[in-house]
Amino acid sequence: MKRNKHNHLGYFVCSLMLCISLFLTACSKDSTSDNDAAISGESTASHITQEREWVYVPEVITVEDELADYERMQPVGDTFLYVSLGEDTENSARSICRYSLTDRALKSVPVNRPEEWNSWDLGTRFFTQDQELYITANVYPADYSSMKRFLCKFDTGGNCLFSKDITEQAGRDVSLDRLTVDGQGRLYIFTKNGEILLYTGDGDYHGSVSYSSPEDPAPVRIKGACDGADGKYYVCISQGSVNIAGGNTEGTDDEGARCALMEIDFENARMFEVAENLPDINGLCAGEQYDLLLYDDRAVYGYNFAEQKSDSGSVGEELFVWMDSDINGYYVTNLYLLEDGRLCATVEDWINEDRAIVALERTKAEQAPRREELVIVTVNGGSELAAMAVKFNRGNSRYHLTVKSYESLTDLYNAILTKEPIDLIDLSGINVQKLASRGFFEDLTPYVDQSEMLDRSDFVDGILDVYTFDNTLVGIPSAFLLRTVVGNGAQMKNKTGLTLEELFLAADRYPGAKAFDGITKEEMMQYLMMFNEDTFIDWDTGTCYFDSETFKAVLKYVSQFPDTVESGKEEESLPTKIQNGEVLFAIAEMNTYDIFQEYVGMFGEDAACVGFPTAGGRGGHLLLTGDAYAIATVSEHKEAAWNFIEEFLAQEKSELYYATHYTEFSTLKRTLNEKAEDYMGGDRFPMRIYEDGWTFQYHALTWDELNVILELIPDATPFFSVKDDEIIKIINEEAPAYYSGQKGIDDVVGVIQNRVQLYVNENR
Repeated sequence: MKRNKHNHLGYFVCSLMLCISLFLTACSKDSTSDNDAAISGESTASHITQEREWVYVPEVITVEDELADYERMQPVGDTFLYVSLGEDTENSARSICRYSLTDRALKSVPVNRPEEWNSWDLGTRFFTQDQELYITANVYPADYSSMKRFLCKFDTGGNCLFSKDITEQAGRDVSLDRLTVDGQGRLYIFTKNGEILLYTGDGDYHGSVSYSSPEDPAPVRIKGACDGADGKYYVCISQGSVNIAGGNTEGTDDEGARCALMEIDFENARMFEVAENLPDINGLCAGEQYDLLLYDDRAVYGYNFAEQKSDSGSVGEELFVWMDSDINGYYVTNLYLLEDGRLCATVEDWINEDRAIVALERTKAEQAPRREELVIVTVNGGSELAAMAVKFNRGNSRYHLTVKSYESLTDLYNAILTKEPIDLIDLSGINVQKLASRGFFEDLTPYVDQSEMLDRSDFVDGILDVYTFDNTLVGIPSAFLLRTVVGNGAQMKNKTGLTLEELFLAADRYPGAKAFDGITKEEMMQYLMMFNEDTFIDWDTGTCYFDSETFKAVLKYVSQFPDTVESGKEEESLPTKIQNGEVLFAIAEMNTYDIFQEYVGMFGEDAACVGFPTAGGRGGHLLLTGDAYAIATVSEHKEAAWNFIEEFLAQEKSELYYATHYTEFSTLKRTLNEKAEDYMGGDRFPMRIYEDGWTFQYHALTWDELNVILELIPDATPFFSVKDDEIIKIINEEAPAYYSGQKGIDDVVGVIQNRVQLYVNENR
């Protein structure tokens, strides 16, 4: 489309409003466990917005030891020390391991526990500057009738120098968080209940201080402890939205947990607050040019007490962003300042098989290796995408992939319309079909056809078709699950699909039964509109039909569902309700190979995946995917962007990877078939037991059972977030007046018809 240069602003505003109103806001994929630092339009890599004078060039070092404990590694001189992980059992053999950064050699000696210990498990641990080891251990008698806690010290040969019973001070029921040693050889044992136990280097108890806040019950966590440049010992503590002194931080700009820096006075067993209201960081370490170095998921900061007021809320000067140095900051376990002046991070990411030491050389920017920049944009992106970018960057000398995260699709579309540099788009949660209709995505078909690593036949049948719109292959997911509706196919004319009419008739045919259990009015309306919007809107002519008898029937049907669903314990399970005729359909997550067996147990041999109701009675299945990416048509590096997608799809994924996506299904046919064969063999199968006693015994998988799931794929629709869909918003704003009886159905549908018609007229 050509643009009149004299009406640039008007075109931009109209285009932006059109784009924003057409599409839906994406949902976050890492909200349960990740600490997102990104704000709207903020990049997780710094050089998109500014050039730095200094950069930190990484050297990735992997210890050749499967039992290496990167989470607790400590550098002493040029050597990294750790206690081997061993088996996750009591009495497992442990070794003190030393890895030299100079000659890259690994040496180990066994930990010789005291002979009088019958059974024990290792607790916290810390190495001194003399490479001696302190540990805490739980020790049990032969009959496990009791437990005692000990503080022990071992020499460099693994021999026990002393073992002291600290059960009286540490207790038996409180977990120990960590053990640290300051520059003067004094010990600090942090407990989970907010207490710090103080011991001399000889293991003598010296008292305790508390870092919990008695005024507020919010959980308190220790984020790190270290010697400062001034010789004092500092601890960083995080507590909910309340600072460590108990003062309410409710009026601050940032929400969530806040941190405080505390100084520990060992001699007098006291603790002082030296800085409050800091953002929620992950840890700290000693600095060379700064009093302390602080870090979070995103970056590393230099902190000087003289330059920051104690209540400023500042985290200090940003030194570098983890992603700039090819490090996934979400999985950094510790940051250290090495003897030679380099910084060093330890990374422990089991999911993405990234476990390493990364040494960082501070280098003038003009002297550092230069790479061309690729940009991947995402909505609320987190650790998984960062991990993939890191893997790509470490293996690529020409390109560097930067992750740029937005809070909403509105911000993302703004970036697209203003032609910001974008190469890849994360498809998580977005309405791919509508975005594809605007021509934002490059067709991946020729890239797949020319690939030496992938072929169309490598993928599960139908997956590529689901992501093809107007002959444009938009993306290729790496994993998938299906959300559908299961019912008794014998009670339906068409076992392969459910129409709106059949749904309404089922309610009349079984007046004492609920169609679905545990679903609200709002959720039911979202599902119905997700699959039936085109029944009530003709986008070609701009005509709406929300005053039709069919939509009135939808409103009447939805009105029978509750406003909210209680999450308390139920007397009867869903299978019991189905078999008693109280519930007709089940919303099912098809995410394991044998899951359909359980629904056969509920509905009998006539169980069928009928799907959510659609106008034509077919295709009412949602395909939820893991890690699908598109190439932006505006990209100037399309081949490099495809290399990222290609390498990611081709690489082997760990079991943990699929677990994080709540599915077992790979989109690669070979991987899926290999896993299926595991389910088809063996002679021991799990039993599912519900709280009300309903049980189901699984059996060996058959191809017929698996194909019931796989055959849903070609008719499926990619999942997208509907929470900010304008049409559904209008319906959910007006419909409650009918649900509550405040207005008649004709009045309500009239308002919905007018509002949606206006919206359609403005946005066609």
